[in-house]
Amino acid sequence: MRWVGVCPYPYVKVHCASMDSYTVLRVIGEGSFGRALLVQPKDDSGQYVVKEIRLPKTHSGQESSRTEAVLLSRLKHTNIVAFRESFEADGHLYIVMEYCAGGDLLQRIKQQKSTLFSVDVVLRWFAQMCLGAKHIHDKRVLHRDLKSKNIFLTDNGTIKLGDFGSACVLNSSKAYAYSYVGTPYYVSPEIWDSRPYNNKSDVWSLGCVLYELCTLHHPFQARSWKSLILKVCRGAYPPLPNHLPYELHYLLKQMFKTNPRDRPSLNTILTSHRISRLLQKHLPPQQLQREAPSRWKKEEGERVAVFLGQKSLIETTSSVGGSMQEAQSGHEREHSRRKWAGGLPNTVMQVLENADIISSPSMASGSSFDSSAGGALPGTQRTSPRRQWDRGTPDRLLSLLDKAYQSMASKTYTVHKMDVEGPLMGPLSETGLTP
Repeated sequence: MRWVGVCPYPYVKVHCASMDSYTVLRVIGEGSFGRALLVQPKDDSGQYVVKEIRLPKTHSGQESSRTEAVLLSRLKHTNIVAFRESFEADGHLYIVMEYCAGGDLLQRIKQQKSTLFSVDVVLRWFAQMCLGAKHIHDKRVLHRDLKSKNIFLTDNGTIKLGDFGSACVLNSSKAYAYSYVGTPYYVSPEIWDSRPYNNKSDVWSLGCVLYELCTLHHPFQARSWKSLILKVCRGAYPPLPNHLPYELHYLLKQMFKTNPRDRPSLNTILTSHRISRLLQKHLPPQQLQREAPSRWKKEEGERVAVFLGQKSLIETTSSVGGSMQEAQSGHEREHSRRKWAGGLPNTVMQVLENADIISSPSMASGSSFDSSAGGALPGTQRTSPRRQWDRGTPDRLLSLLDKAYQSMASKTYTVHKMDVEGPLMGPLSETGLTP
């Protein structure tokens, strides 16, 4: 199991810029992070958004706050809010980015009142969301707070993913994150169930946004926090309206699979899923070509060939074909064709019979048996215990949420470890509630 790492990119800091270079037009948003200001450069007629973030006093907190600027500077894509520059002054971090005059999707959904969006609009917007999210996943970035409020529209109707304040970068494509970060209405079951998570959690969140576009309502609604969490963990949601195409019904069912392994990736949704034929009609050909997976590189193939050439399978095939040196001794041939010892399966069966069934996930992950499970397999070494998920996090969060209005389920939260003072970051931290 691999775990989430720190952001590998150097911090992009522009020393020559300052707020003196901009004229503030108005405040367009406020939150626990600070303010969002609509500004105009004094030497330009364009308009931009400046996100003003209060920097924490701790060094680690400051580096965490700077992650958003770092990521935006690296994520250049048509469907991601564009980065202009960033700078610090008077204990604040300022991130200057593209202004999306069309507002966010939550505003658009509210403006519809009871009039549903057309199927073409839903498919076009969703396809662009998938392109933007696929781009960040290809760079091993998890957004972790995808919701209609963090997805924006330009004045010409182009979708832009924004607000990367909760994002993280994984060490590899097979790594997992393990901090509770997200918005309860959009959080995936694996996070509520205290399991490590990866980009499939973002897929779940996009499924929630897709459902909102189709129905103008959130898929998981309840009268209590406990009921809400149970519905999410069961994947229980009201069906989509019957007039929507079957492909949309089927896609949403797949995106709301409670087991993340059963959910499709964004690449699958865009290229080979049943819905992909409908989505591709709403994407420019150049975008499809740019997002297509690259071909196998020659040097990568050569490295794999060398690696495979060192394996016993090649030697075994050669021995069957008669291409091995006749001078090779029978002892050497036996070692080149390593076979499972005859008594080993029985040993494995004995270990399994004596093992507790709870150890099976560790076995499936490739860890060796320990003595508490009935002994170790011959030739294996005991490994250090796997890092375990803090199963108390959701319980602590639920105890906090029980004291709050359910309307706060649309807010973003972060839960830190038990030994951290003030474990909850987000709207509830301002209410004086403690676990």
